[in-house]
Amino acid sequence: MLYFILLLVLLVIASCSSETNEESLFEDIKTNNPNDLFNADPSLNNFVITRWDESVVIVNPETGSEEIVYTFDDFIYPEGVANYYNGVIYVSTDDNAINAISLETKSLLWDVPMLDYDFGSLGFTSINIKNGVCYASGSFGVMVAVDAISGELLWYYSSNINGELDNLLTENRIPIVHKDKVYLFSEIPFASSIPPYMHILDKNTGKLINKIELPYETTGEPVICNDIIYLPAKNMYAIDLNSLEVIWSFAADAVSTPQISADKIVFHGIPVDDTIYSRLYCLDVNTGTPSWIIETGFDTMWTPTIVNDVVFGVYEKASSFAFARNGRPFAVNLNDGSQIWYKEDISIDTSPVYANGRLFFHGHNITGTADIDENVGFFSMNASTGEILWLNNTFRYDYISTPIVVAQNGIFGPGYFQGN
Repeated sequence: MLYFILLLVLLVIASCSSETNEESLFEDIKTNNPNDLFNADPSLNNFVITRWDESVVIVNPETGSEEIVYTFDDFIYPEGVANYYNGVIYVSTDDNAINAISLETKSLLWDVPMLDYDFGSLGFTSINIKNGVCYASGSFGVMVAVDAISGELLWYYSSNINGELDNLLTENRIPIVHKDKVYLFSEIPFASSIPPYMHILDKNTGKLINKIELPYETTGEPVICNDIIYLPAKNMYAIDLNSLEVIWSFAADAVSTPQISADKIVFHGIPVDDTIYSRLYCLDVNTGTPSWIIETGFDTMWTPTIVNDVVFGVYEKASSFAFARNGRPFAVNLNDGSQIWYKEDISIDTSPVYANGRLFFHGHNITGTADIDENVGFFSMNASTGEILWLNNTFRYDYISTPIVVAQNGIFGPGYFQGN
């Protein structure tokens, strides 16, 4: 029933994006407000967690100096975004396992396969930690709940049809824990006609409560706010969690993980009538009516971040290399989409992470020194002005992940970070 309701609502609202004028392209100008936009204290940032090939690494947020915490065996790589809980770093690895690493002793406390080790497989998610339990999904659509202290497997669930543990390559989104339930979103299995679903599970047992067919695969991580789930599944849907009725829908070719602040919802998207390019959309969260729209280059969807009345986004310039990202960071005003700053000379390839007045990401300072090798690496940026504060080029050409920042006032991650 939800499938048909989604399509019906979409037909009614499909043309709403044409009602709002789009802003022109960004200009590389000095910030319109050189003052501190956030009244933030960067000294609250304790350390940054990222990866460097097979190693989990922490980075000093003030100086950029790095320290390896733990290195896995050759060809076992951390996947997704790390998480942190009570002095322990949690990461998924591509052998289909969840790993707990002590920051104090720099040792592996435990690793637990998501039922079976499976080297080089696909479909891993980042780890969501809630109330001392790790929730993650691995290869073949198997989601697990693991005790964060002991590593004990509490329960597992297969998102494959009829819950069977077979060899269908099913990928899931990061599990969402809300109240007494877990929401898991499965994609269409490889070489299969099985549709995507929203699986609603009992948080304590993993027992299936409901399974709802979706009209399209998710194109970003769903977000729950005030008992409404904002579902990026080609289009953006707002769905009442209790009745499962669609409140509103916004038509697109694809949309990113949304960000919500007060009465606004912001996301990157690819418009229906122009699938080569992308936009940054700001809608009224209650009605789905566009407030403003900004062109953001080619059709790569980045996840924006909202801090106070500022939206951090990425303008995609595209690359000649397949699957490579070549974004330009920017900041705009949440209320009207007006530009605060834009950096044409900085190319980024991981989502920028905000923490107490700073942005952290991996990228390339295009107009840096004459030596290109010296211009690529891990960056810290002043979030108010876009000024580069430091660059650690130790990370220049190695595979690193989007970071998280552990601070005295919380854990900060990209817009799709589930936290703990």
